Amino acid sequence: MTHLTLEYFTFFKELANNNSSEWFNANKPRYEREVKTPFLSFLETLVVLLKDTEPDLQNVEPKKMLFRINRDIRFSKDKRPYKEHLAASIGKFGTKDKMYPSHYIHIGIEEIFIAGGAYFFEQKEMLAKVRHYIFEHNAEFENHIQTPDFKKYWGVIQGEKNKRFTPELQEMIDTQPLIANTQFYWSQTFKSDEVLKDNFAERIAQHFRAAQSMNLFLAEAMY
Repeated sequence: MTHLTLEYFTFFKELANNNSSEWFNANKPRYEREVKTPFLSFLETLVVLLKDTEPDLQNVEPKKMLFRINRDIRFSKDKRPYKEHLAASIGKFGTKDKMYPSHYIHIGIEEIFIAGGAYFFEQKEMLAKVRHYIFEHNAEFENHIQTPDFKKYWGVIQGEKNKRFTPELQEMIDTQPLIANTQFYWSQTFKSDEVLKDNFAERIAQHFRAAQSMNLFLAEAMY
């Protein structure tokens, strides 16, 4: 089933050239009809496709997974009021808990990608907790990232790294190099013509299924 259409991308192309409240308000019916409603329908389909591996998703309304299109411009030099994409956090807390390891999807005119994992930590203590957990459960951690499906759909775990370490942390890194990371995430990009194909939702679901055990491992480490 095709949810997103060429009209979705046309809307954002026009918004990129007219990023103002006046233009958006005049075109809000189009936004609701051609962008937001199809995107929410796409999220609903994903939830159904993931019901066997992630039953908790059934308790989250798709609209609770959707990030607002409004940009936070309070502290930004870029005063464009609207994002030129839609994005969602697909997990049991939706967008309510932005640290909880979940799936992420971002579809715009410049970038189309999916991701997962732990992208940022609000407290240094949380990062330290994850690092120690990985060290103490390194065999399990390796099993997750070496599974054929994770390697097939995601490749490797990404993330920025610290450059300096305490002797204790260096000892852990010698055992598992990824402990040097300050982020533990994975991502894949797509092209707009792939988004428009009937099998796009199933393809995304395949990627998310392959990452769920790793998400759960990180969630256990964090919480």
